[in-house]
Amino acid sequence: MHIVKVRECISDLALRRECNKLFSFIESLSDEYIIVDFEGFELCSRAFIHQYLMNKRKSNKKIEEINVSKFIADMMNVVKNNLP
Repeated sequence: MHIVKVRECISDLALRRECNKLFSFIESLSDEYIIVDFEGFELCSRAFIHQYLMNKRKSNKKIEEINVSKFIADMMNVVKNNLP
């Protein structure tokens, strides 16, 4: 198990390319179980969350999130409900 502190990888949750940067780091890890720690973030863009969920879906790793703000959790639910 590896805990990835998002704040140490990227500075904001706005752009798809930042999400891809985060996932490049996650995929480089040898651990199969990853905990993504969103501590320090309150807001995010819909585009970032969409890319996050698409990358998570493609990954072979087991990925779980912790310290997710209400706003980010709500955005994840909205985007999940609109994915095919």
